Amino acid sequence: MGQIALDDEEFKAELKRIAKKVTDFILSTLKGEPQALYNAGLHLVKSGGKRLRPFIVIKSYNLYKEGEEEILPASAALELVHNFTLIHDDIMDRDDFRHGVPTVHRAYGDAMAILAGDMLFAEAFKLLTETPALDNYKLKLAVATLSKASVELCEGQSEDVSSISRDFNENSYYMLINKKTSSLLAASSSIGCIAGGGDEDDLKNAELFGRKLGIAFQIVDDLLGVIGDPKITGKPVGGDLREGKKTLPIFLAISKADSNERKLIERVHGNSSATDEEIEKAVSLIRRLGVEDEVRRIAKRYADQALRHLNLLPNGSGKVWLEKLVEFVVKRRH
Repeated sequence: MGQIALDDEEFKAELKRIAKKVTDFILSTLKGEPQALYNAGLHLVKSGGKRLRPFIVIKSYNLYKEGEEEILPASAALELVHNFTLIHDDIMDRDDFRHGVPTVHRAYGDAMAILAGDMLFAEAFKLLTETPALDNYKLKLAVATLSKASVELCEGQSEDVSSISRDFNENSYYMLINKKTSSLLAASSSIGCIAGGGDEDDLKNAELFGRKLGIAFQIVDDLLGVIGDPKITGKPVGGDLREGKKTLPIFLAISKADSNERKLIERVHGNSSATDEEIEKAVSLIRRLGVEDEVRRIAKRYADQALRHLNLLPNGSGKVWLEKLVEFVVKRRH
């Protein structure tokens, strides 16, 4: 375990500091013509975000070595791949807003949004080659790691797109989030470990740390997508219900509900014409059914597994920050 305890404010300040550093780096690096392409590519970057993936890359590197400049381009690479997925996912889902601003395809059109996502994806691999901490052998491992994660992301999104029209159960859900969310968090911790000089056992534990953390993160994210406070999350109340998403909180709600309650949930689930009042009734019901406590218990179980793998890694300065990140992921409200 880490040697010092961090309070929430220290953690939030550090998360914010690294987010600004990575954002500034991306904005100073990604420049070119035509300007519209780069404006579209940077649209979501400029709108904010926690930058969890760069944070994981840097702090995983700090398990072995101090400093941030040597690993900064790689940390930005993970953020660019993440933004690439957001842009393309929003096109497929026909979402209008993200981070409180219009989605890229809404602001710039589908064609420019597709190109912007493609550009970010290509730039990410270029940034890996410009990372001082990645020599030739480490660079080869890092590229292979990010490539594998990118394939998994596409597989996961493919399963997500088809989930609404086919039989989709709790097992399918875990398989999906393992690919769609956990893959990139696992790549983040793995690339930090690779750059730091971790051995084969370290790399396995770093990868599993990211995997388990990713599952915990997505479970809580899906909870907030159903019952989150829109003033905090920036998303409409019960948004995932209206969109018909099949997530763990919804599976749990249906399993806990009696027949009449189940009908109420099923009536609004995937019903784009459901009224705000109907959605709010369903959300209130899901809260009363105790879904939040159960979801956070399940998320904590995966978080504890993540910590077990983290504890097998070196005790560099990054460890205490990664421990606090695990706690933040389970408790977060946005």
